Amino acid sequence: MAEIRRLESRTNSIWLSQLLLAVVVVVIVLLVQAVEPETMGEWTFSVGVSAMVIITALALIVPWGLLPSWAALSIPFLDIIAVGTMSAQTTIDLAYLWAFPVIWIATHYGFVAIGSALGVIAITVVMSEIGSPGTADATLRVSVITLTLTFIAISTRLAAQQTRAFKRLLVREASKLNDALARAKRQERNASQMLETIDVGIARISANGEVDEFNDTYRSLYGIRASDLTAPPSSVEYDALRGAPVPAANRPLQRAMRGEQFDDARTWLFTASGVWHALSLTARSVPSDDGSDTRHGALLIAHDITAMLRAENLRQTLTARISHELRNPLTTVLGFSEILLDDEDLPARAHKQINEISMAGQRMLTLSEAILQSGASAQKDELVMVPTDLSKVVTQSVDSFEPMAGSKAVAVEWYPHATTFVLGDAFRLRQLVDNLLSNAIKYTPKGGKVMLYVTTTDDEVLLSISDTGSGMTAEEVDRIYDPYYRAPGAVTSEVQGTGLGMGIVKSLIEQHGGSLSIESEPMRGTTMTASLKPAPATTEAGVQSA
Repeated sequence: MAEIRRLESRTNSIWLSQLLLAVVVVVIVLLVQAVEPETMGEWTFSVGVSAMVIITALALIVPWGLLPSWAALSIPFLDIIAVGTMSAQTTIDLAYLWAFPVIWIATHYGFVAIGSALGVIAITVVMSEIGSPGTADATLRVSVITLTLTFIAISTRLAAQQTRAFKRLLVREASKLNDALARAKRQERNASQMLETIDVGIARISANGEVDEFNDTYRSLYGIRASDLTAPPSSVEYDALRGAPVPAANRPLQRAMRGEQFDDARTWLFTASGVWHALSLTARSVPSDDGSDTRHGALLIAHDITAMLRAENLRQTLTARISHELRNPLTTVLGFSEILLDDEDLPARAHKQINEISMAGQRMLTLSEAILQSGASAQKDELVMVPTDLSKVVTQSVDSFEPMAGSKAVAVEWYPHATTFVLGDAFRLRQLVDNLLSNAIKYTPKGGKVMLYVTTTDDEVLLSISDTGSGMTAEEVDRIYDPYYRAPGAVTSEVQGTGLGMGIVKSLIEQHGGSLSIESEPMRGTTMTASLKPAPATTEAGVQSA
């Protein structure tokens, strides 16, 4: 392809150069006819002019693109001979006409062709000077003509080489630019296709604050026609469900077009079909490609959170109903427990058991009231962090789970010792210990054993609960905090559970600024160690009770 282009360029150059030379010769003939008509009678002048006409005709009619590349050299060499013939036996110096073929040869061929052309010119000049008087003048004329044409040829050759090199460079750069443009178009096309496939509404905004594109989801939500992005949307934005319409200047799209950035801007959209949609909108600027702070545009992202809000409302309603319904039976349990505890004839053992029932009921009532008030998980309430006797909390928990352990013939080993104060919320610490101890007893088979230890250092208080139960694999330990996750062995066993207890434990320990480590092997039991912060020096007056 490159060779074809070079041949076409050379063919066009032959035509243009030869036509220009022919025009100059015609002008010279007219001047000679007017100023020195006797020269027209010289046969050499007439032959040279006639030869020039014939050469020009050949240059125009010969299909040079079908011939070898060296064939085109015949034209400038014939021009050299024709010019030399015109100059012979005349007083007119036409040597400057040789510059035309020399320049053309130097433009398209190498130094061999240039040297050959200069040699033919030198021979022609020498032959025309033979027999002429003044040998010194003849020698000077040959030298001047040859040197001048040589300088012209070399300058033209170097300029032609530089021009071709620059042209090749331009072609390569143009090719790179075309490739980059094609890649950019492909990337833009892929980006547009990707935007159309996702179920999130996206508006692309240019650097000058104009909308470039809406994806299908955005157009569908707002009722925008793809054929006219500037037309007003058919959906109307409100500040709340059945609230007031959002002023035009405060609408998320207009804010993003002004260059504002925001997160989770909530709005309610009422569509032309009469459907409400809750939207969460985020505007983010797009950085420039060169990494500077220049704003390259912006993206407005619209998430339809209608289903999420409905699910949240249903969850809160269900939570409130459950919490409310739990209060009635709990109130009855607590009421009768108080009546029984006031009975002075009640045996000591029964009094202790009823007191445990009353305390457990009170904890459940506290949890249900917290859920009812917040509509969220109870362990996220504000904790009361004061010095708390961890040994006392563990003792109370062990006493409350004694019936459960006895029903399974599981021995619970706990040897209370001196008080151990930690900085924490007694109610939440009891919830923490209850969950750990309950799991240990549940997953320990009949005749097994559960052991509790409390150890202290200068920096932490460690509560360890070990069991001889079924244990867990490393993969199961890694997933133990996942909501609703239960190990396959636990699912197939008769042990009931929800898979939420360990998540609550993790949350409670983190709120206390502690950590939980787990060591477990299948069929060899599990040890869970909670690290808590020791309390500063305290008095009995500052101690909580669970």
